[in-house]
Amino acid sequence: MYLKKISLILCVLFISASMFTIHSAQASGGFVDVPKDHEAYEEINYLVSLGVIKGYTENGKTYYKPYNSVTRGQVAKMAVVASGNKPLVISKSNFSDVTVGTELSGYVERAVQLGFFRTNTKGQFLPNKPLTRDEMSYVLTKAFKLDTSEYENIDSPFVDVGITHAYVQYVNTIYYNGITKGSGQNYNPNSSVTRAQFALFVARAKSEKYRLEPPVKGVAVPDTSQVIGLIASTTDGLNIRKSKDSSSSTNIVGTVNKGGKLSVYAVEGDWLKITYKGAFAYVYKTYAQFLDADGNALGNVQKQVTTTQGINLYVKPSSSSKIISSVKSDVKLPVYKTTGGYYLTVVNGLPGYIVANSTVDVEVEQPTTPDPDPTPPIVTGDLLGRVTVDNLNIRKEANSTSTVLGKLTKGEYVQVNSINGYWAQVTYEGQKGYVHKSYLKLLNQNGNALKNRIIILDPGHGGKDPGTVVGSNSEKAITLKVSTLVKQKLEAAGAKVLMTRTSDTYPSLQDRVDFTNENYGEIFVSIHVNSAANTSAQGTETYYAITTGDMHQEDIDLASFVNNQIVNNLKMKNRGVKEEQYYVIRNTIIPAILVELGFLTNSEDRGKMTDDQYVELFADSIYKGISQYYAKQ
Repeated sequence: MYLKKISLILCVLFISASMFTIHSAQASGGFVDVPKDHEAYEEINYLVSLGVIKGYTENGKTYYKPYNSVTRGQVAKMAVVASGNKPLVISKSNFSDVTVGTELSGYVERAVQLGFFRTNTKGQFLPNKPLTRDEMSYVLTKAFKLDTSEYENIDSPFVDVGITHAYVQYVNTIYYNGITKGSGQNYNPNSSVTRAQFALFVARAKSEKYRLEPPVKGVAVPDTSQVIGLIASTTDGLNIRKSKDSSSSTNIVGTVNKGGKLSVYAVEGDWLKITYKGAFAYVYKTYAQFLDADGNALGNVQKQVTTTQGINLYVKPSSSSKIISSVKSDVKLPVYKTTGGYYLTVVNGLPGYIVANSTVDVEVEQPTTPDPDPTPPIVTGDLLGRVTVDNLNIRKEANSTSTVLGKLTKGEYVQVNSINGYWAQVTYEGQKGYVHKSYLKLLNQNGNALKNRIIILDPGHGGKDPGTVVGSNSEKAITLKVSTLVKQKLEAAGAKVLMTRTSDTYPSLQDRVDFTNENYGEIFVSIHVNSAANTSAQGTETYYAITTGDMHQEDIDLASFVNNQIVNNLKMKNRGVKEEQYYVIRNTIIPAILVELGFLTNSEDRGKMTDDQYVELFADSIYKGISQYYAKQ
């Protein structure tokens, strides 16, 4: 009897010890599919000990299933537990796909209440859908209260997370806090998250012990509150440089292709100070297009307004956002869009928002150019003007405040008696008056179509800015050579031709616009040479911009004639006529185009642009294209 009691006690102790061993193994992990050398072994055990995660028991064995995708429902529970919260008890589910009263329901409702998830608008939570890596960045920053403000509006270190990506600031936050490192240059935002990966991320977010070494950001982290705008590259292979030096290849830290977006912190001459991989860098302004606060192109000008008082230009349509600059009273500005009581406009080349009720609308023909000087050029003769905009006012006198005698419709013709600076005296239906000549296409009825036309040629780059350089060949030299030849041909036909530079000098982009205005230009042709990282890229392309007055059909006509002449006469690949908001053509209200002759980075194109015989053909083709434009009535 005594021995039986001893045996019974030993048996109970053995069973108890066995149960304790099993419990301890499960509490510390004990997953048959997570060996000690697994990369997430410690982190999984850490979260098991906190009760954040559990495994699956199958045939008496416990599995973690580390390579299964983790679902949104599973993450809701893990995030609530890991953040020290409890499930929410509710009587009615807020989601049609989550049954009220279930364990999942309580955790989902609490996770949503705490703001851990962005939910869709169809009343579903999608609990069985795998969590994506971009969603994961949001959950972690919210559940563990990580500060995201430092990483808003800065470029992501990953090439597949653009600055306008919906989760970019959250991806940046977990990257710079040592929670994720991505895969090389990619973050793979749309990929699902495995259970092992999520354990790693949660452990790192919850405990400093498991964090990765924070990445080096280079120069001090840019203060995102100082962002003044957003740009998109207008060309492939735009160089991003450490400093404002286009002559050195050693300061290139990366490239961005056409459409790539970057935050802008300052405009420094012809350079834009931006952020790239967490540090300040620079790109050349010529090849960038400013966007609105939502990352979209500015679009067409809707109207013009005049400020009625001194006002601020804001980065966003809110008086609490950063002030870019101040605008004085009685300044005329274009309006691209209206958003909640604010106008999207452009001031000194920078887009921003102004308070709408601090402005008044103005007429379309208001000149954005300087008043005529005391001795402006005079043109008389048998001259017609074709109206290029609707509702063009005929004024009693040659100024924008004079009495309106009538209105002209796009496509109508008027007899032009004389031109004084930017004002043309016209006769229409027997009545004389004045219109701003920028809104007339001037057509000679006798002699050469080019006679007395004021044409501005703009050889791209120059001086300290060589443009594209390949070997001993530079863009600035080619464009000057071609432009000079075009000038000679146009002048021989009787045109008045002025060039923004006639030697190796460096006028800024605004200098070129001002030069055009000061000389009462009637058309503007900017000549450039292209480049690309891919040396097989070749051909001619010509650009126009949508500008104030909406006369872009004139731009398209001029661009098409010039582009087709070059393509046909030099057997160039035709890359077409395209719309881009390049500064020099966007900021002129006359027909204006930018011609890319060919790619200096392509051996075939380069051979033509550096051969005197072909250079002559380039010049002759531009001359003939301009002639065709003026010959079209």
